[in-house]
Amino acid sequence: MYKKLLIISLALFALMPLVISPKIAFAAVTNPTEIVADTIPGGGYYTMDPANCYDTASAELLFNVYETLIFFDGERYDYFIPQLATQVWVGPPASGAPDYTNYTIYFQIRVGVPFHTWSRSDLGDYHWSQYYLTTADVEHSLERWMVNDYIGGPQWMIYESLLSCMGASPTPEFGTMIDKAIESNSTHVWLNVANKGRATGGSVSFAPVALFDATGRQRKTFWDETAALPIGYPLRVLFQVLSQSWASIMSKQWLLEVVDPMAEAAGHPVGEWPGTWDNWTLYHWPDSPLIDPVNDLPTIDSIPGGAANPGLTAGTGPYILQRADPGTEWSAVRYADYWRGWPLDWPNPPYPDSPLPPSGIKPKGYVERYTVRQAATSTRIAELQSGAADFAAIPRSRAGELHVGGDRYGPTLSGIRLNYPVFGLAVDSFHMTVDITPTADNRYGKINDYDVLSEDGIPRNFFSNLNVRKALAHLINFTMIVNDIYLTEGYQPYTVAPTGLPYVYADVPQYSYDETKAAQYLDAAYFGTTKLTSVGFTLTICYNAGNSPRESIAKQVAASLNKVAGDHTWPFHATTAAPAWGEYLSAMDAHKLPVFLIGWLADYGDVHNFLTPYAHGVGGTFALAQNYNNATINALLDQAIYTPDGPARGALYHTAELMFAQDVPTVPLSVAWGRGYMRDWVQGMYYNPIYPGLYAANKWKWEMITTPGAEGYFVGDVDFDGRVKMDDAIQAVNSFGSYAGKNGMPTFHVRWNFRADVDDQPRYRWRDRKVDMGDIVAILANFGKTSVPWHT
Repeated sequence: MYKKLLIISLALFALMPLVISPKIAFAAVTNPTEIVADTIPGGGYYTMDPANCYDTASAELLFNVYETLIFFDGERYDYFIPQLATQVWVGPPASGAPDYTNYTIYFQIRVGVPFHTWSRSDLGDYHWSQYYLTTADVEHSLERWMVNDYIGGPQWMIYESLLSCMGASPTPEFGTMIDKAIESNSTHVWLNVANKGRATGGSVSFAPVALFDATGRQRKTFWDETAALPIGYPLRVLFQVLSQSWASIMSKQWLLEVVDPMAEAAGHPVGEWPGTWDNWTLYHWPDSPLIDPVNDLPTIDSIPGGAANPGLTAGTGPYILQRADPGTEWSAVRYADYWRGWPLDWPNPPYPDSPLPPSGIKPKGYVERYTVRQAATSTRIAELQSGAADFAAIPRSRAGELHVGGDRYGPTLSGIRLNYPVFGLAVDSFHMTVDITPTADNRYGKINDYDVLSEDGIPRNFFSNLNVRKALAHLINFTMIVNDIYLTEGYQPYTVAPTGLPYVYADVPQYSYDETKAAQYLDAAYFGTTKLTSVGFTLTICYNAGNSPRESIAKQVAASLNKVAGDHTWPFHATTAAPAWGEYLSAMDAHKLPVFLIGWLADYGDVHNFLTPYAHGVGGTFALAQNYNNATINALLDQAIYTPDGPARGALYHTAELMFAQDVPTVPLSVAWGRGYMRDWVQGMYYNPIYPGLYAANKWKWEMITTPGAEGYFVGDVDFDGRVKMDDAIQAVNSFGSYAGKNGMPTFHVRWNFRADVDDQPRYRWRDRKVDMGDIVAILANFGKTSVPWHT
């Protein structure tokens, strides 16, 4: 194999005189020490408490500031690197574990890592003592996550994996179960994973299996070795759950010595959980007699008292939160004492499943500040064009403004790089709340009592009527969504998970736009003995402010409903509302939104993580928000996660998918392919399909150049050492034919190395997510050229 690659390399070297270097102009880098990302208005963070974090805007902030025990290895969601744990073992139940324990995961902790000593200088001088990581911090953070159990939060995943349930019962006995699920000594923390249903006698005996090798890289054989073990809850799922922002590790001392007194001074009803179990239910959000779970904020989000935009952080991560306003922007500065050192030492592709060794190509620089700010669409486009922003969220309908001649499939404008196509694990969907909670000001429309119809509102149980739900499902114009909004760069999924994931079935019936069917369903709807069409209604369809695709869909459905009403002279009316992101999430969790459009980004790459949030009436994020509960579907999902991969597991999910489509509380709308627009001077960019946003610490800005000997980056300098040489060509040859994405899914070829994806001629400045002749030609075009490498 390697002889063949060498022959190819020599042949390419012989072709060098035939390569013509393209004439491209590059702009001087703007603000080389800061990365700026422009996002949509209303797209600000929701919380600074990891245990309350279940939205991408908050998670992006938090995973730049806090850290987890393990983390994703670059682009891969199925391979991991050590973070605050130095080693992980999967072994038989620990000594003293509950008798329902199936297996135990052991973490050796990186004791002594320093936490940040300040944050939020925009609020004043908030400093505290230097705290250092202990195993007690890890145990407390994970138990606190379970104890708080915020409404609409991510706790269901840790409860499902450790205790085979979707949440806690507010009893002293259950507190003991949480305590026994997560244990520690002075060097290690371990998680005791329960059997399904916490049945006794299901433990397994086997030699412990280590996750990492001596270099800190995941062992190639780990998945094969653990696949042969008789363990229940799948490790791939649990490791991904533990790698996300909600599993961030916090300082117990900081929480009790800094956060708790500040929260009490601010009037918080309970303050921080002290880590004891005699009164733990006072801190359990769903059941505490002292907490209003809808209106009370977590302690961290309430401090300092009196601040217009409260919230503090104290992580171990690469950046310290310096300023924050959920309505405008947040900005974090580099933590000089970060334990990994600078520049970072990862990612180092190819990944552990590759037949090739690691390339050894690691980040060569860093930035001092990362800022995420909200801006209108025209401003985002203008700032990306000018270089005032390094990344920007660009509506697909405006993408042509970043390309020569307005052709979004042609070359980009000078200074603009496009990564395309970026396949992800996200679905947008249309949700109907089965039991709606009225608001005093009718801000989401007038909500009447159960079964009470009126032309100016709807009853609370409007969407408990299957005919009404099916009518709205048939008023969604899926052709418009795919062709006009996503410009054919996406598709209508069969179910609430992306097509291509295992156990997603193409025989699940899809809804289609049909005004006749919609009218038939509306005409068949009764509330009590009253026919809906004889009284009428007014419905408000909600979307989050600033999200133009959801706005277009909401307005299309409203217009179609009004059209059907007009065609039949029925007293129906539909309108739309667009709350800001924070209000939107709170209202959704409180069941106040009659209809809402929202997306789901995978917590982990498995169909279970789509069907459970959408369809599980006890633990599902959206199902709970909609007050939707189907006991049969719940049982199917509870069984499926413990069923080994194969036809039996597939049959359970298949049945659940068919039932959910027939019930139709939610309509899956679209899976779209990503276009990643950025400035071409940003180096080190990669895409992990379940990252909530940009992880800034292993990115840097290095000016693109065409003049040898200048300071900057030549296209083709794969290893960023300031020379375009044979080693760079060999890296591309080693990865030749590899790709990051296939058939609409984030599937990675085993030889994929994103650093070798340097260009795609003739569409200069594209990164086309594959390594082909365009990349090799680009390397050869600059062969032998040198530059001054990145330096501080």
